[in-house]
Amino acid sequence: MNKKKIIYLLALAALLFTATACQQEEDPTVGKAKVTFIAELPDLPEHLDSRAIGDGDYANELFLWVYDDEGREIQGLRQRNIGFQGKIARVTVYLTPGHTYGFAFWAQHKDLLSYVPGNSLIDMYYRVNCNDETRDAFWNWIPNLEVSTAGEITQDIILVRRLSQVNCGITLEAYQEAKRAGVDLKDYDSELKLNSTSDEPIAYNWFNVVAGQPIVGDDDHMEWDLDFTKAPMPNEPLRVGSKSYMYLALSYFQPLVDEFSLADATLVLHHKYGLKPNITYKWPNSSFKGNYRTNLLIRSLTEDVKFDVIIDQNFANQDNNYDTDGNPIGE
Repeated sequence: MNKKKIIYLLALAALLFTATACQQEEDPTVGKAKVTFIAELPDLPEHLDSRAIGDGDYANELFLWVYDDEGREIQGLRQRNIGFQGKIARVTVYLTPGHTYGFAFWAQHKDLLSYVPGNSLIDMYYRVNCNDETRDAFWNWIPNLEVSTAGEITQDIILVRRLSQVNCGITLEAYQEAKRAGVDLKDYDSELKLNSTSDEPIAYNWFNVVAGQPIVGDDDHMEWDLDFTKAPMPNEPLRVGSKSYMYLALSYFQPLVDEFSLADATLVLHHKYGLKPNITYKWPNSSFKGNYRTNLLIRSLTEDVKFDVIIDQNFANQDNNYDTDGNPIGE
């Protein structure tokens, strides 16, 4: 057998060996199983019957991360720029039968600069204006999805909020009372400040999309003080339960999601034309938590001023009400 024929046979054997090895250990990034996720933003809360702040309408871009059965991201399957139709986004990946995968989802406003999705992390920045509803965002995690056949798999998921929403409002009666006294609050822009009242930070800069939790323990990526700079007030009512208030300020940030964080909240109203002094309201030692909204409410301007802090779990009707000392009170 001549040398050329021997080299040809060796090359052919190597090729057959490579093909056999590929069959035995298939590349999980190139699969034959079509897996489609139908990702849906949460329904409008029961007590809101029309479009409102906090209903998720501004989340219009979906991100997807895919992980193997050892928890390593398969970067070739990462996707972004997935659009929504209404409140539903569809995303498809082709996977390898016989493998188990995990999937992380994140939805936010397209090209939002204060959230930067990266390698299993969302970088969050808080040097932002007050009253920016586009900073609402949603998440979910699907672990241990086994792809057993080469057929098509469809999976529905509901995206959930991990952020905290903080709102400031005043009763319509108190607003009219101030207007009669010569102060029209609609002539003001609002600034919102939060200052931690414990040894723990109020907000975190890194959110882990696999754990669904902020990353704690790194002082460089934690915030004890937040200042959402002045901006025009929201142009719609603030609804809390069955009651309507004039919306004064709002913002979103990432506190803990398993326990409450405590902070002093300060609302500063700046006259748009600089003709009148600032107006300041304070809610000491207020509670904040991921997927809760904290409503800081002003009920009267003439009586001894009493502020209510209403914690609205999951943006639904399960309210926990607190007085200015942090004590539970009735509605």
